[in-house]
Amino acid sequence: MNQPGEGSHRVAAKTDHIDERFERITAGVPDLPEPRIREILRDRFGVRAAAALRPLAGETDRNLYVRDEDGAEFVFKLTGRADLPAVEFQSALLRHLADRDPSLAVPRVVPGVDGETVAIVEDGGRELVARVLTWVSGRPLAEAGRRSAELMADVGAVTGRLTAATATFEHPDPPAPHYWEFGHMGAALAGALPYVTDGELRAALERVREAYGPVLAERFAELPVAVVHHDLNAFNVLVTRTGQRTRVSGLIDFGDALPTARIADLAVLAASVMRGQPDPLGVARALTASYHTACPLTEAEADALFPLIALRAATVAGTAARLNAEERHGDPRHRSAAAADLVRTLAATSPELGVATLRQACGMAAHPAAGAVTAWLAGHAAPPAKLLDGALTAVDLSVTGDAYDGADPREPAELRAAARAAIEAVPHGVPVGRYGEPRFLEPADPGEALGVELFAPPGTPVSAPLAGRFEHVAGEPALCHEPAPGVRFWTLYGGLAPALADGEDVPAGGRIGEIAPGADDDGLPARLRLRVAAVPLTAPAPHRTGPAEAGAWRALLPDPTPLLAGCVAGRAVTAWTPVIDTALRGRKAHLPETHPTYFQQPINMVRARDCRFYDEHGRGYLDALNNVTLVGHCHPRLVAAASRQLGRLNTNSRFVYDLLSEYAERLTATLPDGLDVVYFVNSGSEANDLALRISRYLTKRDDVVIIDDAYHGYTTVVADVSPSRYRHYGKPDTTHPTPVPDRYRGAYGYDDPQAGAKYAAHVIETFDKLAAEGRAPAAYLFEALLAGGGQVVLPPGYLAPIFAAAAERGIVTIADEVQVGFGRLGEAFWGFQTQGPEVVPDMVTMGKSMGNGFPVAALVTTREISRAFDPTGRFFSTYGGNPVACAVGLELLDIMEEEDLQRNALITGGYLLERLGGLAAKHELIGDVRGQGFYSGVEFVRDRETKEPASEETLIICERLKDEGVLVYPTGPHWNILKLKPPLSFTPAMADEFAAALDRVLEAGW
Repeated sequence: MNQPGEGSHRVAAKTDHIDERFERITAGVPDLPEPRIREILRDRFGVRAAAALRPLAGETDRNLYVRDEDGAEFVFKLTGRADLPAVEFQSALLRHLADRDPSLAVPRVVPGVDGETVAIVEDGGRELVARVLTWVSGRPLAEAGRRSAELMADVGAVTGRLTAATATFEHPDPPAPHYWEFGHMGAALAGALPYVTDGELRAALERVREAYGPVLAERFAELPVAVVHHDLNAFNVLVTRTGQRTRVSGLIDFGDALPTARIADLAVLAASVMRGQPDPLGVARALTASYHTACPLTEAEADALFPLIALRAATVAGTAARLNAEERHGDPRHRSAAAADLVRTLAATSPELGVATLRQACGMAAHPAAGAVTAWLAGHAAPPAKLLDGALTAVDLSVTGDAYDGADPREPAELRAAARAAIEAVPHGVPVGRYGEPRFLEPADPGEALGVELFAPPGTPVSAPLAGRFEHVAGEPALCHEPAPGVRFWTLYGGLAPALADGEDVPAGGRIGEIAPGADDDGLPARLRLRVAAVPLTAPAPHRTGPAEAGAWRALLPDPTPLLAGCVAGRAVTAWTPVIDTALRGRKAHLPETHPTYFQQPINMVRARDCRFYDEHGRGYLDALNNVTLVGHCHPRLVAAASRQLGRLNTNSRFVYDLLSEYAERLTATLPDGLDVVYFVNSGSEANDLALRISRYLTKRDDVVIIDDAYHGYTTVVADVSPSRYRHYGKPDTTHPTPVPDRYRGAYGYDDPQAGAKYAAHVIETFDKLAAEGRAPAAYLFEALLAGGGQVVLPPGYLAPIFAAAAERGIVTIADEVQVGFGRLGEAFWGFQTQGPEVVPDMVTMGKSMGNGFPVAALVTTREISRAFDPTGRFFSTYGGNPVACAVGLELLDIMEEEDLQRNALITGGYLLERLGGLAAKHELIGDVRGQGFYSGVEFVRDRETKEPASEETLIICERLKDEGVLVYPTGPHWNILKLKPPLSFTPAMADEFAAALDRVLEAGW
């Protein structure tokens, strides 16, 4: 930080030097009274302004928005007489663009009444240049909020087209270079630094100048030259939004156009668009990739791009600080904290990473030398010398490793302790952490290892794997190797106490030092971290990297595993590789082609706890869709109960064990009196199948009445009463769907207090119609909240009249609680109970969440019905009601009661609905939000009036939410509804997390 008075002293000390270019951009803009401007518009350009002239931003030009009497829109521009050559250059460039690429939306020159493009006007003895351009509609990209990947691709492609078009423009009298021209940036930075009072920012600016200034001095003049816009910042790129789609609508402000290095346009664009973004380098990568498709870059341009981006960002931030300090005129839109933050980020970014990332975006190698090094390592056959004495054994520290079994993924301390224990448990030799391995030590910040780690006590001697020369690379001990012509690389040794001085040569197997004492902050034992640098590094390289930067770092720091020797026979250490592709190939080879996976790019899940999944890369995902794991994934009490019972007894229910009767008693106690006989099975489909079999036997009827769009299972019998299944082969004659009681899309809406009774009347009408045909139904099968039907909440008063009518007509009522039972709806333990105490079904089927993922299911009915079914013979399910299933079921009921999860479903589920309802007020795509407890839905429509389903958009939203680390999936007949059915342990903070992610996705669009 500066001492008191230091900033003002620096300002005063700088006044003895005049930068003419800086003076020009701070001199202010010319002006005329509005009546005079209207007169010029009318008399010189034939434009009659109908409304007040609106000022627009400008650094050296006076810019005004003009609307004429016919509604046409223009920009009036006024500048000094000395700028006439530059104005004529810009006008010629705009005419060229109109001819070269007419579809590019850029301003068009409006000729005056005399046919000239400019008008020289006088004001108090001075001459000014007036001109008129057409208005380009849209809002600045800088004001467009969140930006989708598709928008970034469009920005890059359109601006690449612009550069390709301006590059063919030639003019005999180009304008003089201006303040912002790249060749002036060294002087601009030097002039701005004394005014920067923020010590951290000043240090960042100096690092950028030191690191990348040589690019201007040594390489800039050799880059391909063309006329460029030179001010493609986020305020001069205009966009428009249609629905969820935002695209470039135009490019404006050619006031800085001039011939210079062609790559300048992309550097300016990226330096502006990267501001305020969570992954600025990713933004630059996306812009570069799409820009390159329209205007291919040379390797020299790709190499210079990142340095130029950093220099431009530094110049903007430094100049803003100077303008503020001197209280001078300048475009205030660039004086943002985001501009300074970007400089800090770029200054801390490895130069090699920045260049490699943008080279790869153009389809080039990360570095020209990297390929030769990687090839040599892969093909090196000679056995290298051993780094450490002792056999090397890989220890699995990835998320798939056994070490973490039993550890809570939400607790980094537990994960680190588990990893340390696994390392220390290796009986002999040297444990090795693998290259590329995603360490499961901090799930909130996953990253893969960029080297191998050899765990050994401090003081362990370390030898050179190959002959080399000792030196320090970016402050880290290293050996430089040149094992073959054209092959040069470095081995880096983190955690080494070196025994050599820089410049000393060492043979293969020669001692280079020993493992240093002390452990890293990850809590693991002392180790040697071996990495290979394929390129000379100018800044420290990380030991691990996240997914966004992994591709570039892998190329710069390739796998050093080939340099290891001394592995246990038959157990060679190899780099970690993901298995998702292998798993998908196996599914494709052996599973039915109709077997679905979630998401277009599926995730290989390997762990879960509470409300989060963890994939093979260690990334966590908030689970908002898994109603099976009722009390949360891998609840330790359930794991213990299942494990304990598996170690005691697991058999079939023809043997007597007290767990069965105890569980049946506990289960029936949650139901209305009379529902006290339990048929234990293994799945909800089996339970519904059995329920229909019983009802048909008892009534001697075959027909079944259902709610349309419902889903009841996969067996032959229940598939025949599930419209989403039988639509593929034809509705059986015995199945009779009734209208979905949907108050959003149905005939009776939210505003109809009698909606429930009216929808019920259709069901009763179906009962009577069938009876009149001599085929009275055997059963009425329903869900208390339609899941597959679109998260449809039954309207109040719906079930009671249906039940009364069914009882009068001898129709068996079957409540399918497979998806919505066990307290999920919050108001009651069973879904049917939310419709009133008079609603008591003849049978209740249950499954899914009943065992929290363990296969447990049941049908519960009355003793009277059970006895009536007894003549069909003994009922028996081999696995139904087995001791482990009963132990798990009992423990689940205890957990629900002790953790008060039904109440949480009511309160937090209501809070989640409130948050989602707030999003509906903000985003037109949301047509309806509905639900009960932790069973809710968000329905997306393209038009709120027509309610056209936004099916394609819903799938995109789910994919984008997955990328945000949130899992949810579509449902409903049109697949346009998000089905939210998380574990009952979902917290308000998780509800906020979900709502915020959905808000981000909808705001960004695609």
